[in-house]
Amino acid sequence: MRNIWNKIVQWILHLPADKRLHFVAGFIVAAFFGISLGMTWVIIPALFAGFIKEFYDLWTTDEWEWGDLLATVVGGLLCQGFVGLGLWWGFFGS
Repeated sequence: MRNIWNKIVQWILHLPADKRLHFVAGFIVAAFFGISLGMTWVIIPALFAGFIKEFYDLWTTDEWEWGDLLATVVGGLLCQGFVGLGLWWGFFGS
């Protein structure tokens, strides 16, 4: 398990700063919805947040970056993994 965690950390540290911010934002959005609303599928709000941000960028700067969307979703996926482990280990109600 520690090796997996170290690989994730190394991958995050090698991301450009902008992608790291998107990754963290996706994780925070997912965590917020998981904690405040008790959602178990927290990847969905992270996915919506990523799309909303990219639509905003498209509207304001005429640029859409798939890498930003991917980084946001991967951050949400990491949080989803933690929620899944918590459900599996019985930390949360299902």
